[in-house]
Amino acid sequence: MNSLRFLGSGDSQGVPRWWCSCPICAEARTGGLNSRLRPSVLLRSGGETWLIDPGPDFRAQALAAGLSGLSGVLVTHAHNDHILGLGDVMDFARWTGAEFPVLAPPDALEGLRERFGYLFRGRLANRFAALPAAGQQVGGWVVTNFPVNHGFNGLANALRFEALQHGSAWVYMPDAFQLEAASLEQLRGLRLLVTGASFWEEHAPPKTRSVHDVLEALALAERVKPEQLVLTHLGHDVDARRAGELPRWAVLARDGMELDLQC
Repeated sequence: MNSLRFLGSGDSQGVPRWWCSCPICAEARTGGLNSRLRPSVLLRSGGETWLIDPGPDFRAQALAAGLSGLSGVLVTHAHNDHILGLGDVMDFARWTGAEFPVLAPPDALEGLRERFGYLFRGRLANRFAALPAAGQQVGGWVVTNFPVNHGFNGLANALRFEALQHGSAWVYMPDAFQLEAASLEQLRGLRLLVTGASFWEEHAPPKTRSVHDVLEALALAERVKPEQLVLTHLGHDVDARRAGELPRWAVLARDGMELDLQC
């Protein structure tokens, strides 16, 4: 089985916002289409199970998915919505003795060390390592990272997965804004692009922004032409009931959605 499961498809605050009574948050409170936990995905490939970005809702996501073990963890960048579930992940390692690596780009690894210093001082410290520049085999894929502009929030990283047996590739890029040429080159020739879109159409000044909106993500896809686009990191401005407005090759992620990956 080769699949990508969206454990959470929301942005950094999830949907509904606990303080918000907008129509989308109201619909989400009923358990509707817009109910979203923070962004995290589970990659199953070649008999392995890899978690990408252990966000704050990881415990609830693991229970909902019936998750009982991991082959490894990949981290894109060290922002709260992508790493605050790491303590729960490493509690599993501590109490069961399960052996698995936690791999992150060097800047993200340093962020983990600053945030979770206690994990780097004990017997779990040897689990953490920088994602190798030459790539890491994950099931039937080789994964490498590349930096992407995160707007107001500086830099993040994206993960590119290349099939071991043929030339297909896909990218997981939850946080990106106004990409530079080098990043765009990493997005060409993809079977699948997963990227973030916190608003349907955001009107804030560009200098205050950090993630593309839906319309910008669609324009990006028109430029680099993946076979399929999946939008995640969705905020409470993105109404899943508008999904029919998207082109046939684009979909909005939802919690629990699973995609077949061929490698």
